[in-house]
Amino acid sequence: MKTNLPYETTGKAIKGYAESVTAKGETNDCVVRAFASSFDISYDYAHKYVAEEFKRKPRKGTYFTASKMVKLSKGMFKVNGKTINPMGEFNTKSIAYPFSLAYDVKVKGEVVKRQMTVGTFVKKNPVGTFFVLVKGHAFTIKDGVVIGNVEDAIKIKRPMKAAFLVK
Repeated sequence: MKTNLPYETTGKAIKGYAESVTAKGETNDCVVRAFASSFDISYDYAHKYVAEEFKRKPRKGTYFTASKMVKLSKGMFKVNGKTINPMGEFNTKSIAYPFSLAYDVKVKGEVVKRQMTVGTFVKKNPVGTFFVLVKGHAFTIKDGVVIGNVEDAIKIKRPMKAAFLVK
């Protein structure tokens, strides 16, 4: 049984991350790192963009990321020639996460909704670049390889809040 996913460090996956003075002084920058690795842009460019568009304050994290990503997708937003596409079904019950990744499973003859986990998502989407949101955190999955924190590749049963295809 597979217990974790392939992993690539942010230092290798993000352009200019290892040399960035800004990155060395940052904390709570998972959205910046996910943005940089998803769009194949430098850490410093992603840092500036997320600060401007998402109103992120230095070392304070990013709030309401899913709804801001949906807004960017509606505006045909492009970075480095790539666009954002929300994954899942439109969810009228949630303002914070407007698209649901829940799916149907048959349990003891009854169909029930299950929340998508990171492991299930990778099985169903082995190819592509995805900006992924879990509770309080963001990372990238690129062709089945996790780019983020090491535990993002280990916690494969972690429920996903949102995912965005970047192409």
